[in-house]
Amino acid sequence: MKKERNARKQLLDLYLYMDMKNDYNENATEAMKKRYEEIKEKYDSIYDDRQFSVLEWNEYYGLFYVNGGRKSGRVAIDPKRMNSILYHPFTKHQMEVMNNRKTTYFHPLKNKYLDYYVNNFVNVTKELKSEFKNVYIPIIKQTLENINNKKKKYGPGDNYLFMSGIYDYDEACMSANMATIRQNNAINNEINEMYITLLSNFFHNMASRIEAESVLIYSKMNPKMKRWSRDKLYDNINTKELSSRDLPSFKYHDKLYLIWNFIKHNNSDTYESLKRDYPDVLYDEEYVAGAPAKYYVKLNEKLINELLNGVEKYFIEWCELNRDENYNDAQWNYEEYFEDLVDDAIDLSRNPLGLEF
Repeated sequence: MKKERNARKQLLDLYLYMDMKNDYNENATEAMKKRYEEIKEKYDSIYDDRQFSVLEWNEYYGLFYVNGGRKSGRVAIDPKRMNSILYHPFTKHQMEVMNNRKTTYFHPLKNKYLDYYVNNFVNVTKELKSEFKNVYIPIIKQTLENINNKKKKYGPGDNYLFMSGIYDYDEACMSANMATIRQNNAINNEINEMYITLLSNFFHNMASRIEAESVLIYSKMNPKMKRWSRDKLYDNINTKELSSRDLPSFKYHDKLYLIWNFIKHNNSDTYESLKRDYPDVLYDEEYVAGAPAKYYVKLNEKLINELLNGVEKYFIEWCELNRDENYNDAQWNYEEYFEDLVDDAIDLSRNPLGLEF
């Protein structure tokens, strides 16, 4: 405890030195000025290699590098100083987490954003949601519109027999109407086929990328793993002795896999598994073995978005249960988060107008 008190006292001396050196001394008391004169020579010798303003020192903002410097060391944070100098960027919860320590500095749990398993999982679902909304859906709409534009309304003049004098006007009108109906039906079938096919292609890509990330993450957790199955994810043994199958969002991950298996394999077994657990995603039509599964599943934008959002929740719940990772804390409790805050402040001090050089 005495060691920590001494460390804090030295830290306050350093802040006094930097503040006074930065001409922040209008409100300085006589005691502060006296202390500054006492410590000035000591800190001048320590920081005599600094060729730039105090506002460009990471220490000024309460960020310190220990055990090796910026490239190889770890980050230590003085939350109170950083929150004050940077005009309170931290939430009440963040301050509570950081203040719940027995050391002088707060040490973030991780180094980088992707050092959290949960952020790796969620990044994949967010990328897929963005691609679906901003790439696939516009392509699908444009493709369907192009097909729909092929429709035309036939008239009597389009009928060769009428123009040859064989059909009378009423017969030609009836023939033109029938030709219009037949063509529109054919184009509507083409539109429906293209819509189902494009959604099926995205669904396969979506599920395979989620599967790939699951294999990658789980193999990092278990380097000796030789064979993968999703049961490993569901039945992972955790310290809480709880099953991942009982998580609130399990159904979304399970539904994704059952639909994907049906689309991939087009057989009765995968159809029956899907029908048993999630009949709501199937049309009320008996499956014929070998028929393309895409015609039996109610594929649409709503289903895909529901599954992506649900699977994202499942991974957040899974990582909290199996890795003790809190998703909200994983968005800031890592070293690079604090480094970015300080780097932005330093950039602002160097270039307050944001001019491009």
